[in-house]
Amino acid sequence: MTRGALPPARSAAFAATYVVLTLVGRATAIEGQVVSLVWPGSGVAFLWLLAESPRHVLRVLVPLTALHFGVVVATGVSPLLGLFGAASVTLQTAVAVLLLRRWCPTMLGTGGTHSIRSPRALAVTAGSAAIGCALGAAVGTLGLWLDEVPVTGLTPVAWFARHFAGVLTVGAVGHLAWEWHTQTIPARVRGGSRAELVLLWVVSVTATALLFVQPYPVVFLVIAFAVWSAARFRTFPAALHCLVLGGLALVLSLTDHGPFAAVEDPVAEVLVSQLFMVVVVLTGLAVGALGDRVDEAYAAVTAARAESAEQAELLAEMTESMDEGLIVLDPDGRVERSNGASRRLAHRVSLATTDADALAELVALLHDPEPSHTGAVRAELGVGDVVIPLGSGEEIVLAVSRATLSRAGGPPGVLLVLREVTEHRSGLRPLAGFASTAAHDLRGPLSAIRSWVGLAADDLEPGSPAAEPLRRAERAAEQMGELIGDLLEHALAESGELAAREVPIVGPDGVLDQVSGLLGPDDVLEAAPDLPSVRADPVAARQLFGNLIGNAVKYAKPGEHATITVRARRKGSRVVVEIEDHGVGVEDSERALIFQRFHRSGAVRAHFRGTGMGLSICQTIVQRHGGTIECLATPPGSGTVFRFDLPAGSAPEGGETGR
Repeated sequence: MTRGALPPARSAAFAATYVVLTLVGRATAIEGQVVSLVWPGSGVAFLWLLAESPRHVLRVLVPLTALHFGVVVATGVSPLLGLFGAASVTLQTAVAVLLLRRWCPTMLGTGGTHSIRSPRALAVTAGSAAIGCALGAAVGTLGLWLDEVPVTGLTPVAWFARHFAGVLTVGAVGHLAWEWHTQTIPARVRGGSRAELVLLWVVSVTATALLFVQPYPVVFLVIAFAVWSAARFRTFPAALHCLVLGGLALVLSLTDHGPFAAVEDPVAEVLVSQLFMVVVVLTGLAVGALGDRVDEAYAAVTAARAESAEQAELLAEMTESMDEGLIVLDPDGRVERSNGASRRLAHRVSLATTDADALAELVALLHDPEPSHTGAVRAELGVGDVVIPLGSGEEIVLAVSRATLSRAGGPPGVLLVLREVTEHRSGLRPLAGFASTAAHDLRGPLSAIRSWVGLAADDLEPGSPAAEPLRRAERAAEQMGELIGDLLEHALAESGELAAREVPIVGPDGVLDQVSGLLGPDDVLEAAPDLPSVRADPVAARQLFGNLIGNAVKYAKPGEHATITVRARRKGSRVVVEIEDHGVGVEDSERALIFQRFHRSGAVRAHFRGTGMGLSICQTIVQRHGGTIECLATPPGSGTVFRFDLPAGSAPEGGETGR
């Protein structure tokens, strides 16, 4: 939001202050010269224009020009030099403020709320002031030359220095006072007390006066007081303290005290004195700005730690109230953290007296369960289910899920989530057995229906009106037979006991050779001769590969033969298998749905017969072997790639075990 014009009372206050400081500056003009040695009014002009709205800059620049011209002419400066001097101050103020508003819009007077309390703000302020004062020095020097005042190489430097010193001392400290008045400035994290502040003022002012009344060049020790002040106290009090010390040093130098009085040229003497004052003030501002950044960083870290502690406490309360057990394992498999539910489960399983021992025993049972306690041989168990025997002779079923926990700069850990599903799983075995029995018993009556319908259709005269309805009934019976067959296979996949053994993928006894009868005379099945073997139930493995390869043949593009590529690689304790074809493919929107029972997309249903059970059977087989199956994304029209994993067989001697 654009600020309104500066109130008249404040404008009048700025104008009065500028007039007073201009008279102070004019009082430093030595006999025989018209140019003042110091000019603190430059800082007031800088603040005045910053406080004014950018839309009303003329309300500052016009009276500033008039006031400057009137005061300097009234104190003995020629009208020509007074005009150029006024133009010099007006130009440098306008340029410095314009650049500051463009380069640092976060400060007071430029659109923000901050002052010179950051290294960037200090650098931008100094840069803006330097550019503006350099232009002003050029204009002022030109006025001196036109007024026939003697001009040397030191003249523009002295002009620049007095105005630059005014902006960086009076202007900077005034800007900090502005922020102090309008904002709440936090105290130093490890700041000094009021007693220390009083001690600092007494010691530093006394020491500065003593250093400047003796002739030895040790006045640089004043800088130590600037560092002390800025490091222990907030930036504004520190900058004000530094301004007082620098001003005291300047006054003593102007009265021929201190080592700077040894400089014969009075202009050079004051130039060095102003440089010293600027160095003291800049030191205080720089150390104060760095201290502010450190305090802000410390406050941010403290707030972040408090928030993290609060979130950690909340997370701990949440995990403790969960019904599911949570166990965090470190990279070596040791229990690192747990919640109340997991500890209660552990003490049900183990008679160990400590939580650590009970949890360690539970984790050991989950990591290496007996084969008879997993879903590989117990149909009612789901993927990840583990049966845990209790000391009482009973048993509980835990659904276990694992997640990898990444750690910065170290190996990952593991999160185990345990959920007791004993009652739920106990009711699934009768359902699975019933589905298998029902599917098996329905095949007999349906075969009889198909036979009698076929005989009736064969006995009809050609062209009989009853022939077509009978043929339709026969096709419906065939489709029903396929559906019942798939249901039986699905029930067997779910409820049949799995006897895992070494199953080669390729070779004379390999599973691919067993299902090769599904290929047509022109179809091609490609597989490398050294594919690793798997450890699975042979019947289930044959059914898995048969369904996928049968689908590849069935869904080949019309008029083209099927080309199927089988790839497999060992990865740790698993074998990852990919079966790729170049058939009609699967749309992206269907890839997550095709493993559902009876799901068939509209395009497939319109052109191909089927029951929608084949891929569901494949998923059941893979899951009962502890793996996953997915349909990978492929470009449209390029075919289908199915990827799944099975337990790895024994690695060949010297063979690759994967990573």
